[in-house]
Amino acid sequence: MKRVLCAIASIVLLFACTPENQDGKPVGDKYGVDGVTPLPEAVDIGMVVDGKIIKWASFNLGAGRENEYGGYYAWGETSAKQDYSWATYAHANGQFNKLTDYCPKEQTGYWDSTVKPRGPDGETTLLPSDDVAQVKLGGKWRMPTVDELKALLELKTNKNYTWEDWALVKDARGNVVRGLRITRISTRASLFFPAAGYCEGTDLGKAAGAWGYYWSSSLSSPGPGSAFYMFLGSENSGMATLNRSNGFTVRPVTE
Repeated sequence: MKRVLCAIASIVLLFACTPENQDGKPVGDKYGVDGVTPLPEAVDIGMVVDGKIIKWASFNLGAGRENEYGGYYAWGETSAKQDYSWATYAHANGQFNKLTDYCPKEQTGYWDSTVKPRGPDGETTLLPSDDVAQVKLGGKWRMPTVDELKALLELKTNKNYTWEDWALVKDARGNVVRGLRITRISTRASLFFPAAGYCEGTDLGKAAGAWGYYWSSSLSSPGPGSAFYMFLGSENSGMATLNRSNGFTVRPVTE
């Protein structure tokens, strides 16, 4: 049975990084265009952004159920790995200020002109070829934009939704998984975002069970060495920016 190995510490973590559920059973026969990544359902929670109905994946990219963590990916990379550092980052030449892709035109101080002397490319949103959700799932699946993640967070004060900053569910082995639960009251359509932690350098699964970090497809400004992400914890959630080289989880969207 094929496995998609993501970086794992010496102990068995609670998250799933392979196309198997945590009980060792296959997740089913529906996979993305890569033939390996489990294909989620598109959940309509009634969210509209820029006139478009945005539907969310029923579980994290690389997982098979909502209570599984899934894979970790550096921003703009399409494979999991064992070292999430600038030294291994695909879109830079070893440093945060030596970018080779995704940099505003005016941010020349962050660009490696020795590799690409024509200057910054001006790209601030991931292209389909660098969007891990699109690459693995195909169709109209993609990573959410910063505006779509902000719209999701705004549901916290919407009376038509219930919001649990620290919902608890159990995985296939009976272990408790913590995360954010958002439910549309009228339809009971629900999303669970597990607190999967993140990867930094060779520190893998860092803060798992305490915090969740979910990438957007949007570059940070004015510091293009970072990108926007959604964070969640036991008492709060919000948006922030952090190094593109870090490994975060991804919750795909579709229209």
